[in-house]
Amino acid sequence: MPELPVEPVLEDLISHLHRRERLRVWSIIITIFGDAVLPRGGEVWLGSLLEICERLQIEAGSVRAAMSRLAQDGWVSRERSGRKSFYRLAEAGRAEFERASIRIYAPLDRKWEGSWTILIVSEAAGEGRDARRRQLKACGFGAVAPTVFIRPEVSEGLPVPTLEQGDFIFTSRLEAPSNAEALGVVAWSLDELEEDYSRFMDVYGPLHETLKAGEQLTPLSAMAARTLLIHDFRRLVLRDPMLPADVIGDKWIGDEARRLVANCYSALAVSSDEWLSTVAEGPNGTLANASDRAGNRFRVLES
Repeated sequence: MPELPVEPVLEDLISHLHRRERLRVWSIIITIFGDAVLPRGGEVWLGSLLEICERLQIEAGSVRAAMSRLAQDGWVSRERSGRKSFYRLAEAGRAEFERASIRIYAPLDRKWEGSWTILIVSEAAGEGRDARRRQLKACGFGAVAPTVFIRPEVSEGLPVPTLEQGDFIFTSRLEAPSNAEALGVVAWSLDELEEDYSRFMDVYGPLHETLKAGEQLTPLSAMAARTLLIHDFRRLVLRDPMLPADVIGDKWIGDEARRLVANCYSALAVSSDEWLSTVAEGPNGTLANASDRAGNRFRVLES
């Protein structure tokens, strides 16, 4: 079969995956489950996971080791049917990806009423303060002082912070709303995230342009490209505080990256869904049809 024009672009993406830091196979597998398996019944044959990973040039032994680790850590559960092993995300893993899905796939709501959540961390945090800062950053908070953190209340999908004894939390508004962007510069250091978004767009720009020109991948290759796209985007968007335009400005590169992902995902959907519907196996044969919610991912953002 002659090589499709877009296939070399996928090979470049796969090479990029393996050139980076030590490959976290377990994280790729979580992406596959969240993006492709959960909307189709939630359970998949190990052989189907191996086939996707083989297309990504990930060795079968690494996949089996990752599945063993995920099962040991309580992220997945396994059932055997004859000689086949079927896996599903455990409840904790399902809940985690459901929360992440809002941030990955849903269009951003830029409407904001100007309300801020302010959290003052207890001085008693001591040596644990760095861990608290990391946790609050993951919840979308920025720091205006060593123990004072703020977040504009606008975006669904941001985790709820864990409060500890001695913390204080309340809501407030700026007396001069026009100062919101200046406050954003003080509270959030986004230079590194902005650079990472820029690199992401450089990496996936060729795929976007090739798909935009009407080229198509074979079903398995489309599934592989879709996995890489969401895997790399997920790693970025979960670090993004999802600030409203009043705080971050109108030209945030994260919005541009989201549009690129939406367009690529839409172009890959038909072919990758064909593989999921006709080749991938669940405990009752081929996987169930995707949920309506999954079918509407990114639709508002396509352009």
